[in-house]
Amino acid sequence: MSNIFFTSDNHFYHTNIIKYSNRPFVDVEDMHEQMIQKWNAVVGQDDIVYNLGDFSFGKIENTIKILKRLNGRQHFIFGNHDKELIRNKDVLIQDGYFESMDYYKEIKVEGQHINLFHFGCRVWNKSHHSAWLLFGHSHGSLPPHGKSVDIGSDSPWINGQAEYRPFTFTEVKRFMDKQEVTYVDHHEER
Repeated sequence: MSNIFFTSDNHFYHTNIIKYSNRPFVDVEDMHEQMIQKWNAVVGQDDIVYNLGDFSFGKIENTIKILKRLNGRQHFIFGNHDKELIRNKDVLIQDGYFESMDYYKEIKVEGQHINLFHFGCRVWNKSHHSAWLLFGHSHGSLPPHGKSVDIGSDSPWINGQAEYRPFTFTEVKRFMDKQEVTYVDHHEER
């Protein structure tokens, strides 16, 4: 049986992300090597990874070099810095680098309804019924709201510190089990 993982905002080939997000890497090559090692230490070849955007700032041929080194079967949600991936979507799916590529996706894992989007939101589909929203984009700067959380590689929210690797469904569930549902009923009269 495959394990399920979530990640976002890897920012491969983005030299300035080390400074902007205070990442603990010497340079972009060190960041690549350490993040690939951390990824492959937890993700197996047949595991499923939902990647929520801003994967790489590199040209497509360089991005493919990274993809070839990463374990897992990836489903991708586009972020605001994924122009190269958007342009090459058909080839990336055809050549097996991603199993799907969308702007938004809803899935169920062990009966849990999960909304996947690059950006954080205050409300989302079925949020009042304990559905989760997993997002990236904010690099750990946007605190959780109800059953939503930043699962990006810089996010400290799941385990108390940025880990620069994908998070397991079990890790996210453990975090979400402690979160309260934020109830917003847009049907109520005001």
